[in-house]
Parts: sequence; C-alpha cells; structure tokens
Amino acid sequence: MNLTVTDLAQQHLSKLIAEHDSGTQAIRVFAQTGGCGCSGPSFGMGLDDPQATDAIVEFGTLKFIADPTAAEALEGAAIDYVEDVMQQGFSIEAPNAAEVLGGGGSCGCGGGAH
Repeated sequence: MNLTVTDLAQQHLSKLIAEHDSGTQAIRVFAQTGGCGCSGPSFGMGLDDPQATDAIVEFGTLKFIADPTAAEALEGAAIDYVEDVMQQGFSIEAPNAAEVLGGGGSCGCGGGAH
C-alpha cells in the first residue's frame, strides 16, 4: 500500500492518538459503503489492532493498516486534513478506489429519471 499523508494530517492524527492513549493500536483505513453511487467509494479511519493479513505503512510514529482490498484501493491515495468554512476533518483521495471497489459513474439518489 503506497499512500501519502500530509504534515497537517499527521499532526492531527498524532494528537488524536495521544488523547486516546492507543498503545499498540494503529490507524485502520477502511472502505465505507452506502451513500450515493455518483460520489464513488469513500473511506473512514479508526484505531484498531493490526491483523496478519493487513498491509502496513508507517509515517514517523504513525502506523496505518488496511485489509487487502482496502489496501489495493488506497494505492496512490493521499490523506489530508481540511479546515475551511464548509468543513473540517480528514480527507482521503484515492484515485484507484472506484476501479477496485466499484461505484461511481451512475447516480442513484434523489431526483433522477424513473
């Protein structure tokens, strides 16, 4: 799994982990399902213990893990932290996600033709 984590995202993640005293846990990046098909696949993050089949990437003191499918979808992904008037939080841009996980290309929610 090859991904990039911005300095700002690393700072915010380090702070969150320190607040939760995670011990041996790592940051699991996982694919989320649901929502509108037009937006494509999305990802979430949480603290978890690594499993034998997980892909692992380390950035300084941070360790990121993902199951094999999510790891393939995250190849070339970028994790950032966004702060602006409209939103505040982590952003994961994964250019391979739609190809690996499916989704995107057709909108299935709200106002479409019947």
